[in-house]
Amino acid sequence: MFQMKRKMLPALAIATTIAGFSGAALAADQWVVDANESEIEFTGTQLGAEFEGKFESFDADIVFSPDDLAGSSVEVLIDIASVNTSNGDRDSQIVSPDWFDAAQWPTAKFATKSFSEIAPGKYEAVADLTIRDVTREVILPFDLEIEGNKAEAEGTVTINRTDFGVGQGQWQDTSQVGDAVTIKIEIEATRP
Repeated sequence: MFQMKRKMLPALAIATTIAGFSGAALAADQWVVDANESEIEFTGTQLGAEFEGKFESFDADIVFSPDDLAGSSVEVLIDIASVNTSNGDRDSQIVSPDWFDAAQWPTAKFATKSFSEIAPGKYEAVADLTIRDVTREVILPFDLEIEGNKAEAEGTVTINRTDFGVGQGQWQDTSQVGDAVTIKIEIEATRP
């Protein structure tokens, strides 16, 4: 049994690209994710106790500039089978047909639709999150720090697993495995 508290999305191998342009016109930048320093983690509850996990493999294509939010975009594909909660029994349940059904839907997808700046260095991404072939709109608030050609982003979002059909049959009941799952992203990337 497992409960996941997180947004994102979205678990394949992590590789991020942000496309940069030069010239008079503003253009979003292309970035490459540092897979060793970037993570997609989640927190859920099982029998009232919190547990944590992460997806160890994901791919990310990132085009982003604070000066060109309209031209910015992020798409992340998460390899569901790469889940790791430090509990083999739970991990095998997570990928089973009752939960994520990784054999039928091996990836989750997070694709942005728009960005807005809330305050200096603080943003919100409106995105479609697809899990088990169910797509829901989510809002991911995140902090972003850019120094030279290096960027660090951190964001957290909470979703309900049952909104995506995660937990079939007896697992639709949220008394053993909680509904809310918090997803945390930590991304480090460089501008080529």
